[in-house]
Amino acid sequence: MEVQITSRKLLKPSVQTPPHLQILKLSILDQYPYYVPNIFYYTNANHEIENINTQKLVEQLEKSLLEVLTLFYPLAGRFIKDKLIVDCNDDGVEFLEAKADGDLTQILQQEPKPYELLRRLVPSLAESATSPLLAIQVNIFKCGGLAIGVLNSHRIGGRWTMSRFINAWATTHFHDQGISKVTPPTFVLPFIFPDSSRLSFPVPPPRMASKKIVTKIFRFDREAIEKLKSEVISGADSGVKHHPSRVEVVSALIWKALISVAKEKHGYLRSSSMSLPFNLRGKVGVPLDNQCGNLCRPIIARFDAKNQSKLVLSELVSLIGDAKRRASSECVKAINIPEMVTNSFADMFEELNKSEVDIFRFTSWCRMGLYEVDFGWGKPAWVSVVPPNIELTILNDTKSGDGIEAWLNLHEKDMIQLQQDPDIMAFTS
Repeated sequence: MEVQITSRKLLKPSVQTPPHLQILKLSILDQYPYYVPNIFYYTNANHEIENINTQKLVEQLEKSLLEVLTLFYPLAGRFIKDKLIVDCNDDGVEFLEAKADGDLTQILQQEPKPYELLRRLVPSLAESATSPLLAIQVNIFKCGGLAIGVLNSHRIGGRWTMSRFINAWATTHFHDQGISKVTPPTFVLPFIFPDSSRLSFPVPPPRMASKKIVTKIFRFDREAIEKLKSEVISGADSGVKHHPSRVEVVSALIWKALISVAKEKHGYLRSSSMSLPFNLRGKVGVPLDNQCGNLCRPIIARFDAKNQSKLVLSELVSLIGDAKRRASSECVKAINIPEMVTNSFADMFEELNKSEVDIFRFTSWCRMGLYEVDFGWGKPAWVSVVPPNIELTILNDTKSGDGIEAWLNLHEKDMIQLQQDPDIMAFTS
């Protein structure tokens, strides 16, 4: 399927950003120099899109985007590297229109997914002094369906911020009252956390893989997750003292499979750690519910292979749950929140450099409202990522909201081995 860009322009907020908001200092959490991609797919099943002139539809999307950018004004600014700030100068966001010469069902129904095609549905940007911090590509298919590719700089925020932005955009577009229906976000992290110049350790860039990375999606439906939970809680070896979440049991099962792959590769059971982000909203005693930015810290669950003769799923579930509870306790007790967060990042970077310990990185987008993004054509049929060229496990909700779609990105040989894991074969589709 060919995807042809037919229009490219810069869109600026409909109202100029006031001078007192023009400089956004970056906090210690805003240090990742890469872009976060997402794609939202809308079918034309009920002909809502078909009944709208394509050009009119794009113009309406542009108009609502201009409005919502007045609230999310840093996205229309530019990153100033030597000052570690975002100049909220209203230089604009990149807006592309594209035509796809196939049907959207070709993507939704194809297995495995056409990952190279997905990359063409999202704009491509590299960080520079003139690069937009947000780029959007509206892809219109022959069937009348469309896919909206969103690419935002991690300097401004990760999935949580992106979800709030695109939901606000959809609300502005859909409702007659427009932007008045949107709860305004806040950008005050630098007032809570010290600016990045006070970092006591360097933030390494994402490590690109030296070997070929392949991607595969594993789906856990509600029935499989409930069965997993039951086995974890009632098993003879279970030491789980809490009711595990679906993210915990799925993460633990994948972690267990990855440990088995490492054992097969090295010939012995190795110690390992899994890292995942921990949302600080509602955890640090500061009202941050509408705060945009990278308001999270890493947590690490550690599996010690010493004196271990076998892998037990319930033990890994407990390790993940314990790591989360420790992080929650640290947040509650922390006198110096920035120091607590800085130490957690330093701990993660130290773990990454341990050659004798395997570290597996996870991230979860579950319960972020990605399937609630309704521009007036109904909720998305699918929400996808673009596979990164790093080893990473990404967990997302299924459309039903009670399952999990796990995107595993692994070295090619490791993926072949993982697909043969008995638990992966038994619990996924």
